[in-house]
Amino acid sequence: MKKKLILIIGLLLTFLSIFGISFEELYKQNLNKSSTYVQAEMNLKNAELEMKQIDQFFLPYVQVSLDTILKANILSSEGFIIKESESSVGGILCDSSGDIIGYSFSLKTNFAEVFGTNIGLSFPFKIYFETSPKGDEEGFYGPWNLSEQIAVVASRDLTKIDKAERLNTESKYYSALSNYYLAQTNEFINTIEDIFNRYYNEKTIELTQKQIDILKNQYESATEEKAKDEIEKQILTAQKSLESLKANNVSLEYFDFSENLYNETKNIIDNIISQNTYVSKDITERLDLKALILNEEASNIQKKFWFLPYLPFSKLTLSVQPFTIDEEDKWKPTWSIGLDFQLTIFDKGERKLASDNMKSNLANLTYEESVKKIEETIRGLETKRKTLSYDINIAYIDLKNAQEDYEKNIDLYKKGFITQDDLSLSEITLQMNKLNLENTENSIRINELRLMQQYYVNLRGDNN
Repeated sequence: MKKKLILIIGLLLTFLSIFGISFEELYKQNLNKSSTYVQAEMNLKNAELEMKQIDQFFLPYVQVSLDTILKANILSSEGFIIKESESSVGGILCDSSGDIIGYSFSLKTNFAEVFGTNIGLSFPFKIYFETSPKGDEEGFYGPWNLSEQIAVVASRDLTKIDKAERLNTESKYYSALSNYYLAQTNEFINTIEDIFNRYYNEKTIELTQKQIDILKNQYESATEEKAKDEIEKQILTAQKSLESLKANNVSLEYFDFSENLYNETKNIIDNIISQNTYVSKDITERLDLKALILNEEASNIQKKFWFLPYLPFSKLTLSVQPFTIDEEDKWKPTWSIGLDFQLTIFDKGERKLASDNMKSNLANLTYEESVKKIEETIRGLETKRKTLSYDINIAYIDLKNAQEDYEKNIDLYKKGFITQDDLSLSEITLQMNKLNLENTENSIRINELRLMQQYYVNLRGDNN
């Protein structure tokens, strides 16, 4: 019965290892749990929407507004009503006695933007429940009934510089795209590191535990006090290392680990590295630097208009009613021009601060600092590449020495000069050296991915 149970458990573990979580599934899970990635994705969608607004001519926006103008009745000197008129408050139509006789609202749409000027239409609508004071019968009055009130409206914000706004919008888009790429690739590389660290920790924990068990056997069988003290020191050192490994492994136990997952991850990285042997090292093509270059161009334009915060005029509006008729029933379009005027006499320095910001060279300084920081990061990764090449050579030498020592100990064991425990400890040392070599190779893989990321290599088919 016990043999059958062991067989069933073994088959179940084999089944789970074969059909366990894949790297792609784990990577997507980590993406969905990353607030940095989710925020970067939302920012990119907003930036793409703003890019559409500056790239497309036809941009329909529809808005419903209610009339809030109260119209007074015209009275004679004796107090008699000369002309009755309807009143409208919040879209509710009332007669002179205050009774509700219908509803009024208008449909406004901005459908285009040309050189920073918004162009739109205004459509009035009315619904009467009974005859209005002006003689309008019951029913629905749309723009075909009130065509004289249809207006074409063009408005221009005088405080905005169209060319600079366009450049800033493009800069924001490239910056959002850069953050999106970095969020994806960071999570991609972090997932790989978690898998590699999990593999290294669990293998090391297993070997260290075996080492401790063997050392305890040696301690029990030792007769000399000095030998016991030396073995006890080795046990304590191994136990200290084991506790650290277990503590470090706790944060990595959020996913189901398997050898298949580890091997799949290694194959994915090796394929990426082999397919990107020749990488362009022109950092000026980086998305974040493209964004800063555009921002700098916008800043240079804004410097020329440093006086805008001091202007009293903020918005120019042109309204045309093309279907109006005069008293003789002749077609006579009407138009009007509006200019928002607001003269600030005293303030707390807001206008000067806004003007100083427009004149500053902050964008240029930001670009130079970013380039310097990127170059330092790349130098650090290239230095690490060199040091890892030394580490890999050292690991090969250590492995070679451990292999030779193990082979010698096999001969000594066969001749009876050392115990089985001594041979087992030698084998564990050999396995540890193999594991350290493999861990160093994985560190080289990770470092290569970090270098590719600095040049914005398309690691996972992301939009970059």
